[in-house]
Amino acid sequence: MTEEAEVKTKRRRPSAVPGISSLALVMFMLGLLSLTHLGFKGLSKSLVESSSLDIYFKDSCTEAQVKTLENDLKKEKWYKSSRFISREEGMKEMAASNDSAFMQYLELNALPLSLELYFKAEFASAAQLESVSARLQKLQIVESVVYQKNLVESVNSNMAKMHLTLLGLTLIFVVIAIGLIHNSTRLNIFANRFIIKSMQLVGATHGFIIRPIIGKFIVYVFIAFPISLLMLFGALRGIHYIWSGFGSIIEFASFIKPLDAAFCLTGTLLCGILIAAGSAWFSTRKYLRTKIENLY
Repeated sequence: MTEEAEVKTKRRRPSAVPGISSLALVMFMLGLLSLTHLGFKGLSKSLVESSSLDIYFKDSCTEAQVKTLENDLKKEKWYKSSRFISREEGMKEMAASNDSAFMQYLELNALPLSLELYFKAEFASAAQLESVSARLQKLQIVESVVYQKNLVESVNSNMAKMHLTLLGLTLIFVVIAIGLIHNSTRLNIFANRFIIKSMQLVGATHGFIIRPIIGKFIVYVFIAFPISLLMLFGALRGIHYIWSGFGSIIEFASFIKPLDAAFCLTGTLLCGILIAAGSAWFSTRKYLRTKIENLY
């Protein structure tokens, strides 16, 4: 074979770049979806659990009555922690946030006893907070109950929107990847049409012909996976430059448990293998049912 013929043969060989790049994009989006889910889930849990339901008691209420109520609340399944604030502690906190001129007109007895309640994240829904607040408000020793309803609703709403957005983008990239794998498989069959035709003529089964093609796309997955990890790290590293309120990747990563991240990335790799193998199998079977000469 001459050098010119060898160059032409190489040119006919289908490129692996579309298949690898599409798989890298799909695994990047799947990894981004899973890791941001873990990160924002941890972040929202931290925000919700740090938001308290504040109970203010009537002037006639004693510290012993507050302590009794606190012990009763500790038995609730939603209870995470609590903080009792006496009149003296309340005075110190107000002094730290107000000027001395204002504090001169404030008497110690004017401040009520209060109790800060913190919920477990899985129970910190707007409905749960409203239910507990209504129940506490009915107690004779309670003057008022205050909590940040908007914060809880905002966190839950933003989490749902973020997941829907990322899920939509992931589905788009999956469709694109399947299309590229479909075309790449078709080109692969056309480039090897004489070999495949010869194999069919001597009685080779479809499974025997399909296995090497599936194997090639699985190899593409293992090449694309490190690329997707680099893209994922770059995206998470760059988010705080685009969105100043994000913080840093270290701060975000602190909400992700290493074991959960390992499971997510392993699942991403397995999804990439399933997408590549499934697309290659269906595409190859489709074209093997037709005459190889009629592919183009």
